[in-house]
Amino acid sequence: MHIFGDVGYAATDHKGSTNAFHIGSFDLFATSRLTDKISLLGEVLFISTQDNAVNTDLERLLFQYEHDEHFNFAVGRYHSSIGYYNTAFHQGQWFQTAIGRPFMYEFDDHGGFLPLQEVGVTTHGTIPSGRLGLHYVAEIGNGRSHLLGSEPAQNIVDSNNGKSFNLAIFSRPSWVSGLQTGFSYYQDRLTFPDAINHKESIMAAHVVYQTSEYEFLNEALLVRHTDEHDGPVFYNPGWYTQFSRRFGSYRPYFRYSYMNANARDPIYSDAEDATEVGRKNGPSAGIRYDFSDYAAVKLQYDRVEVRGGPSSNGLATQFAFTF
Repeated sequence: MHIFGDVGYAATDHKGSTNAFHIGSFDLFATSRLTDKISLLGEVLFISTQDNAVNTDLERLLFQYEHDEHFNFAVGRYHSSIGYYNTAFHQGQWFQTAIGRPFMYEFDDHGGFLPLQEVGVTTHGTIPSGRLGLHYVAEIGNGRSHLLGSEPAQNIVDSNNGKSFNLAIFSRPSWVSGLQTGFSYYQDRLTFPDAINHKESIMAAHVVYQTSEYEFLNEALLVRHTDEHDGPVFYNPGWYTQFSRRFGSYRPYFRYSYMNANARDPIYSDAEDATEVGRKNGPSAGIRYDFSDYAAVKLQYDRVEVRGGPSSNGLATQFAFTF
């Protein structure tokens, strides 16, 4: 059993927003080995909402079978292997250098627009490749509802008989310790109430370098939408870059994040029926100080520019911990 949590304070000049102390999340993470090859993983999240309530979220629940290094199987609810960030950093804020996630990897309760949680089957393992260090992840799931802002994963009822599919390939070459490069491709079919289905394809690529001192993360993705009658095609790009360097217990960092949803995209622009994504970009700069291996404090400045609205500046602190 591991527990993660965070609390803090945030101030912004965004019109309509107020400055406040806040409870971020309280994360209960547990694993249990039933046999030499079978184990369970469960994660329950308590998270504050905009109406000052605290909601409970079953973040992950997996029945896992470990055959060998080449094949591992799990069934249940998991974080989809789209890109790098979503599998390297889960809900515990203590793991992340910065406060919050890049725009394109925000979870649904923070305005996210990607299917970052799935219910289905996920497999992973190594590919015999010598010093190239190839790995794969293959996933089949229910996909998500077409409505952004709804329940992110279809836990018991799928809106159609089609299933989402995701394939990720990445390399950890032995000749450069800490380097990882990879690519993922996700595909799903979204069903609208009017019975017009839409095809969704998500392509993501990453180059990251992480050691005990340096962190250099770079990712880009492209979301493609079109209806089942091969109507107009809409492309929605996103990317971020993040760099940090450790000096003893201090780690200053910088991140620039960008996302741009097409204003006519039927999935991302229906303000009446769902969450409107739009364009959002801007830099973040901050510093993290680790009190120990179990607690850290972060101070971060953010500037956010949005399409059709004023820019805003924010300053936030976060105390993140694990035990």
